Amino acid sequence: MTFKRKISIMALITILSLSMLGGCTSNENSGKTINSAELLKNKDARLAITMAVDKEKITDIILNNGSNPINYYTPEGLAINNEGKDYIDKIKNMGRGYNLKLAITHWDKAKDELDFDKVTIEVLTSDAESSKRVGEFFQNQLQNNLEGLKVELKQVPFKQKQQLESERDYDLVYSSWVADYPDPLTFLETFTTNGKFGKNSGYDSKEYNKLIEEGKNEATIDGSWDKYSKAEEILLSDAFIMPLFQSSSAYIQKEYVDGITIIPYGAKYAYKWASVNGRNELNLTSNSDIPSLDMSRATDSLSFSAANNVMEGLVRVDNNGNVVEGIAKSWKSSEDKKTWTFNLRKNAKWSNGDNVSAYDFEYAFKRTLNPDTASQYGFIMYDIVGAKDYNIGKTKDAETVGVKAIDDYTLEVNLVRPVNYFDKLMSFPVFFPQNEKFVKGQGDKYGTTSKSTLYNGPFTLTKWKLDDVYVMSKNKGYWDKDTVKLESVNTKIVKEGSADVNLYENGDIDFVGITNEFIDKYKNTEEFMTSKNATTFFMLINGNKEN
Repeated sequence: MTFKRKISIMALITILSLSMLGGCTSNENSGKTINSAELLKNKDARLAITMAVDKEKITDIILNNGSNPINYYTPEGLAINNEGKDYIDKIKNMGRGYNLKLAITHWDKAKDELDFDKVTIEVLTSDAESSKRVGEFFQNQLQNNLEGLKVELKQVPFKQKQQLESERDYDLVYSSWVADYPDPLTFLETFTTNGKFGKNSGYDSKEYNKLIEEGKNEATIDGSWDKYSKAEEILLSDAFIMPLFQSSSAYIQKEYVDGITIIPYGAKYAYKWASVNGRNELNLTSNSDIPSLDMSRATDSLSFSAANNVMEGLVRVDNNGNVVEGIAKSWKSSEDKKTWTFNLRKNAKWSNGDNVSAYDFEYAFKRTLNPDTASQYGFIMYDIVGAKDYNIGKTKDAETVGVKAIDDYTLEVNLVRPVNYFDKLMSFPVFFPQNEKFVKGQGDKYGTTSKSTLYNGPFTLTKWKLDDVYVMSKNKGYWDKDTVKLESVNTKIVKEGSADVNLYENGDIDFVGITNEFIDKYKNTEEFMTSKNATTFFMLINGNKEN
């Protein structure tokens, strides 16, 4: 797929410079001034801001990687029902896109309601280059399009930006959310009163909260989607969020490589079905080492992707985005979707020769939920009976958690509400099994070295040299080993900017993600590809900021 720029980057910079001069001039006029907190409490002011920025220029010029401008929060391709229909079809026409005429109408109305002529707001971004450029473009658009508005930029290291956002010390902040599981709830729950962005923006809608809770308790997908879409419409109309784009990843891949699985949520990559014509190894790079292979403590996509190749859960996601058999050979749910039963295969082995059993799953779930483990992902299990109370320490008895090995090869999970996508959720690495005897024997070392980790997936980690290289080799004891074509996947840690692209051009690696600076060079070649992520980037508006 190729992407056409509307104007050159140099032309955009010229426009930005000239427009910013004009924007500054408009704010030098005399008149009544109000503060940003007063402004952003006003719905018309928030609506004006959300419609005064041309999102297509962000995706076509600043990013230029296949990302798509959007006017909704839940991304395309994430939630698909049993008939193959996308949730996005219910919401794609709800939001507000770039509409300068309507933006000015709302802005003038806000000025009348608040009786002001001038106001200054601050836009917070990280100091990463792409974030800085988005912030600068945002500054230009708002100053140029909304008379009397001055925009100051605050660009700080990512961790500091996260801290300021959590403390609500911002006016507008450039933020994003990545799907944890394939359902609209993974996005929409973040804007409930106690959700991450509800807290961070001061958004508190009783109607929104009610619809989300009702949607969670619908027994059918269509029933829950009806509630969720109504809630999302309310969220967009309240304008505490300005959706900008659904991100895509651009990458280059040698023509002899095929079958790498790219997953929009959870673990990003899988190599079970990958092949390299004429060779039996795949060579890659990573910008950092694997943080952890302890799935009760892992929190990042690198750890999850590595685990998805050397471990296996009840199910996995294939190259078509379908959930297929993993350690479970079959599964079923009760009619009310509150009880799920998984039947495990008897030929699945750990790399130490032990059988993979239902008890390994029961132990793993309860270990993650154990408060002593301090897992950051315990919340993802809260739909299981008793999970939340055990995780927050309200009850000390793990037996109250609704996951039970009925026998060696039958796992039963009881839920507090109907969860239509629960089988898909089982592909998330936090739900992978753990061998209790091995984990306890390794103690704090578990998951930190190749020898202190146990494997049951298509590959095993045979070499793990910290901050240098790690090698995944074909697991000869894997139940589906005949499907695995590669003998090894070799990953070199490369932290310096364009070094990985140089390795690709020299033929040392076969696949690499690329940033904006390399897209023009490759985008018209057979090697250039893009993959749509289940990730939404947006401006979060602090609509209840204290004065």
